[in-house]
Amino acid sequence: MILLGLVLVMSLGGCSAQSPPAPAPAPPPPAVEQARQLLAEARYPEAIALLAAQPLDGRTGALLARAHLEIGQYEQAGAQAARALHTGPPSAELYDLQGAALLARAFAQARYTETDSAIASFNQALALEPNRAQTLYNLGMVHGYRDSTALAERYYRAALASDSTLAAAHKKLGLLYRRRGEDTLALAEMGAAARLAPQDAEAQFHLALLYRENNQLDTALAAFERAARLNPASPQVQLNLASTYLRLGRRIEGEQALQRSEILRQYDRGIGSERTAPGGQTVAIGPATARYNLALNHALRGEYASAVLEYRAALELNPKLRNAHAGLGVTLYLMGRLEEAATALNDAVALDSADAVSLTRLGLVRLKQGQNGQARQALEQAARADTGLAEAAYGLGLLAARTQDYQAALVHFARALRLRPGFADACLNLGVAHMHLGQHLQAATIYEEAVAADPANPRAHLYLSDAYAKLGKAEQSRAHRETARRLNEKKE
Repeated sequence: MILLGLVLVMSLGGCSAQSPPAPAPAPPPPAVEQARQLLAEARYPEAIALLAAQPLDGRTGALLARAHLEIGQYEQAGAQAARALHTGPPSAELYDLQGAALLARAFAQARYTETDSAIASFNQALALEPNRAQTLYNLGMVHGYRDSTALAERYYRAALASDSTLAAAHKKLGLLYRRRGEDTLALAEMGAAARLAPQDAEAQFHLALLYRENNQLDTALAAFERAARLNPASPQVQLNLASTYLRLGRRIEGEQALQRSEILRQYDRGIGSERTAPGGQTVAIGPATARYNLALNHALRGEYASAVLEYRAALELNPKLRNAHAGLGVTLYLMGRLEEAATALNDAVALDSADAVSLTRLGLVRLKQGQNGQARQALEQAARADTGLAEAAYGLGLLAARTQDYQAALVHFARALRLRPGFADACLNLGVAHMHLGQHLQAATIYEEAVAADPANPRAHLYLSDAYAKLGKAEQSRAHRETARRLNEKKE
């Protein structure tokens, strides 16, 4: 990831060291202030549309470049910075953004020769502001990328001399020293990174590795556990957590973590998944798959707006990345943006017509929109594409229930349960279908199984209460209704 100046709060239009102090800049127009707010809220496309209608100067050019960088539009970011530099006075901020755009494109598209152009832009920024920490860090990134570790170390050190709170620079030095086998220095730097950015799972992970390599197992375990809480989707974190549990004799926890690691690996969450989404003054760069992984991490934490931005950045770099279309669709669905979700899922299916999971999700979105015909088409296509997919059968059961064909709903929900035993929603809805058909005893039996499988599920108790009431079992009905009430209160 590349560190950039936080253009939302920094003044622009800098001058060279030999120039007299410039007068205070005029207050920005209201539209520019509004764009700053949109950027602060991560509403980048709206900010771009607003800024594009304003006269181009250092302020608008820097804001536009930053917004384009955030969503993976590196060509546009570089072009905006270059235009602003051409039409206005020199600015360290703009040169830094231009260099970042060039470096981001080099990373994302393997255009390695562009790192020379990036270095030239960063050096122009330093000519105007020699102690600019962000630019010094970015130069460290370039030289690290080019395997010039001595130069990378020098620039990271210079960045920290200017701003000792720069957690990203501490982390880079920690990684560099660890590769060189200088564990004492690596521990000091990675420890500083973890203290300054306590939500950085990657720093916690590498700190844990260093502690474990120095046989400080209890301290290592605490750091691995923090990393796992911050980044629950990484098989590397889970695998190393498992190893540490086992070395400490905590066999059951070790086996559980090992199992989680294996499950995550089945979903292509392997290489690089210990890395952490940037925060603060950093902007993520890299290939489309890296942006996709960042999006997935955001989504798993419930950070849906950030996930949408990263999925779209991934698709900006690679429009044929099917998993990004699918992930975007699911996230938009969870946000209630159903038509956008359907569009994204249709895009995923267009890239692979046999993608049964995306077809099922598309069917469920259409069902929620009340578009039963399109829902049926997608769900039946999913069921044909993957005859073992329980979710497709479940979706067809919901569609049958929606159209009051409860006999068909029974067939589909029962199939979903056969394909995935313990599928709680399918079990409860199977009972609902029996209730609608007047088959109260069968419904009660199913609900009893649901309560036995998950005694903390208030819906299971409530539905069982209804079935018992129909069967004339008033006392048992009241008992389960009271249990449902208590469980719901506990959730609140």
